[in-house]
Amino acid sequence: MVSDKDAPVLFYDGDCGLCSRSVRFLMRQDRSRLLYFAPLQGETASHRLETDLHQSLTTVVYQRADGETFIRSDAVLRALIDTGSAWRFFAHPALLIPRSWRDGIYNWIAANRRKILSKDSCPLPSPEENRQLLP
Repeated sequence: MVSDKDAPVLFYDGDCGLCSRSVRFLMRQDRSRLLYFAPLQGETASHRLETDLHQSLTTVVYQRADGETFIRSDAVLRALIDTGSAWRFFAHPALLIPRSWRDGIYNWIAANRRKILSKDSCPLPSPEENRQLLP
């Protein structure tokens, strides 16, 4: 398992089907296996994030190895950039859209995520994916 402080980690709501599918999407894009993922409800989040961040289950948090932390749409776009995948060509210009607009869309999706995709629709992670999951 990776040390608590030597890898970029995307923190997500571990009880959300849409969040879990988004994590799997990011894993597929991250061919170099640089990113790690941890539920906001887990011990990694409680060690690495401020209390208000790891208790806010509607907010995805992305923390780079250097401690730089992003939330909501910034977190998603920065994680996409850091995967090095072709999605970075979408993510870079998307950062030019005002954060209030991007986060407005993010917040709407977060508020409706349980309607969009239920938790029980997520398959178990593969052994390869398990290596990128932190407690």
